[in-house]
Amino acid sequence: MRVPFYKMNGAGNDFIIIDNREKILAAYDLSHFVKMVCRRRKSVGADGLMVLESSEKADFKMRYFNSDGSEGEMCGNGARCIAKFAYILGVSKEEMQFETLSGIHKAQIIDEDVRVNFPDLKTDEFRLHQHHDFGFGKIEYHHVTVGVPHTVIYREDVETLDDNTIRDLGRKIRYCLDLFPRGTNVNFVKVTDKNKIVIRTYERGVEDETLACGTGSIASSIVSSIIFGLEVPIVVHARGGILKVGFEKIGTDLKNIFLQGDARVVAQGHILPDALKE
Repeated sequence: MRVPFYKMNGAGNDFIIIDNREKILAAYDLSHFVKMVCRRRKSVGADGLMVLESSEKADFKMRYFNSDGSEGEMCGNGARCIAKFAYILGVSKEEMQFETLSGIHKAQIIDEDVRVNFPDLKTDEFRLHQHHDFGFGKIEYHHVTVGVPHTVIYREDVETLDDNTIRDLGRKIRYCLDLFPRGTNVNFVKVTDKNKIVIRTYERGVEDETLACGTGSIASSIVSSIIFGLEVPIVVHARGGILKVGFEKIGTDLKNIFLQGDARVVAQGHILPDALKE
């Protein structure tokens, strides 16, 4: 078994990406395969794994898997990476469309950056200014679905929160299934300027903090714009880098939503049998 792969990251959010148009993964249980190869130290290691497949609706199909083996609807930084991967392979041109579980998305290569567009959203579907005690006192939270569910919580100590606190708070909120039956990603956010935020995200499926989260950056930017009147585009400072989020507000609709940032190819190689051993 030698499965060719690329290792890529967007703002430090890292992924294993495999071209599966010839069904080279057909012999594997994909969930188990992903869980094994995404292990850090024992295998390749990554926040998630994506496979590029053929599509009858677009230039290609993106399938995204969290590091725990669960398949996700969408991943913003992953989408930017797989778009660049498709461009490198010649699967698409600089402007492209790709299929995901959350619908058809457009992407564009802009110099070193990749911009991915997201479907329109309706602000009247958001759950803003909610209050709940998740086990550490009653707090205010805001819940938005951007292909995947996100909870946004504002704190002034975002930059200084230690890793264990992020994990503890994130897990308590993520697993509050009474409020979030599908679970939720959790974003801790601080507004730092008229168009800037700092964000740290606990990701569902990774079950830990990641260095960046694309859909979390979108959700947090939109909520920040609504609540604090931030100017668009919004610059998002994640631990792994800087992302840009843009959108237009037309009544209760949000249109022309995009996420832009770097997408880097850092390695290319083959996954070997030892990568799947317990």
